[in-house]
Amino acid sequence: MAIGNWTSASAQDPMFGINHANIASELTASNWRRKAIVRNGLYIWVVRGWQTTGNGGKRSRYYVQIHSKQSTNSLMKNYAKRDAALAYANQLGDTEGERPQEQGATTYITMSPGFGFGPITIELPDGETR
Repeated sequence: MAIGNWTSASAQDPMFGINHANIASELTASNWRRKAIVRNGLYIWVVRGWQTTGNGGKRSRYYVQIHSKQSTNSLMKNYAKRDAALAYANQLGDTEGERPQEQGATTYITMSPGFGFGPITIELPDGETR
């Protein structure tokens, strides 16, 4: 029985932005750590993570992640073997479909304006880092 799941974001995670240079035609044993694929318009990548078990143990898992504007929770799965996760991700569609629009990472700045006031968080527009 799994108690918790942990993963780290990888280079192709949309949290860091979407770049078409990070999209491959297929996920393989040599590119899955830095590439994503698009199947039927879904942006898909695999990340390695860990699952803790009821007895306090830890086991490695491979998580198929999907970024889409539609609900895809039923498609996201995890596997004990990397090759099983890659095979599943690659078969999620028979065509690439429309690629997601390229976008940069969203940047936020949080600051405390002074004693007695709560923190303020603002979002910087794409391309502005000052």
